[in-house]
Amino acid sequence: MSRERIAPARIFPRDVELLERRARALASGEVETGEVEAATRFVLFRVLGLPCALDAAPVERAVSRLHGAAPVPMAEGRDRTVAFVEEQPLPVADLAGAAAGAERSAAELAGAPALVVSTSEGPVAIAVEGPLDLREERVTGAVREEHQGGSAGLRLTGRLADGTSVLDAAWLVSWAGKAARA
Repeated sequence: MSRERIAPARIFPRDVELLERRARALASGEVETGEVEAATRFVLFRVLGLPCALDAAPVERAVSRLHGAAPVPMAEGRDRTVAFVEEQPLPVADLAGAAAGAERSAAELAGAPALVVSTSEGPVAIAVEGPLDLREERVTGAVREEHQGGSAGLRLTGRLADGTSVLDAAWLVSWAGKAARA
């Protein structure tokens, strides 16, 4: 019986700079190992081409493509976009369109990525720009600012190490509920 040698596994770290920064902090005694703050899981996407992140806690589902997006006539004469997520029709709130000041049509939203959140009005699909990604990281800087432009000023709570803007999750869920009612 011959024995084959298995090559040792090689590990390729994704963020060498982050690992080195943590190692320096531990070596200098700046951080006690028992007090290391847990990283938060974020969903990453784009709004108006800008990198954004949202705490994944309020996100029920991330959808890579909205299917069956269609305009539904409302009593007041305007259309509301509805799309199917897991065979359930959901109202669509266009975050990128609202931030730009002109919401996109149902045809433009078909195939767009979305984040499904639960609001007081029920689940809502928030259309964003892709690609969607998931990352665990800590917020490096706190901010309280709004993106200037459009009818929906984006409320931010911080930035990630790479400069990605972290949206205020409570504000976004509230905004999505209001957008679904409108």
